[in-house]
Amino acid sequence: MTSIKRSNSDKSASLNLRLPPKKAAKNVTKKTAPSQKIFYSIVHAIPGRIRFRIPLLARDTEYANQLKLAIESDPRVTNVRVNPKAASIVINYKVGVLSDNQMRGHLVNLIQTAQDVVVPKKVMAKSIVGTIFDALINLIDSTRKINQARNVIVYRRVRIDVWERILSTSRSIIKRLKSATMFVLPNKRWRLRGNGKVNSQPLKLKSASEPDLV
Repeated sequence: MTSIKRSNSDKSASLNLRLPPKKAAKNVTKKTAPSQKIFYSIVHAIPGRIRFRIPLLARDTEYANQLKLAIESDPRVTNVRVNPKAASIVINYKVGVLSDNQMRGHLVNLIQTAQDVVVPKKVMAKSIVGTIFDALINLIDSTRKINQARNVIVYRRVRIDVWERILSTSRSIIKRLKSATMFVLPNKRWRLRGNGKVNSQPLKLKSASEPDLV
């Protein structure tokens, strides 16, 4: 009887030890789950031009922007037109660089992987300049407060000294310069990459299965 009890306890212990690895395996499977498959169909295709119908374009604006950016960044693509209402995208590309089948396969790969593309933020040049001027004005205001506090401590009263006049005049000049600059500056859009640097060059993407160009 004692031996039977021990064997049963050993079995239960072994079962308990096996349970955590199964749970861990399930968690790993969930973490490494692949991205959803993007359904598409080719509506029309001739050398140098192809049109895809992708239902997700009509439902997901972010994906539409990601796909447009990914395809536009390819140096062989000459034009991209997205029509979210028709759930379609028309792509014009250079003929002779790759065969039509290779280019088609490359574009299909971009359709499937565009979800992982990070869309750069677009900012106005005016907003960048305005932020710089605002930072200067805030710096002057902080310096004025420090100078006023020093005067109160030293002279026991609020006093307009030379530094106060200089800082006040500088603030007025910067505000006028900001107004003039914002009026003259064109509404140019700049792209910001992930590292925060301003760059107007398109992002170059390359598929792992894409052959190198000579």
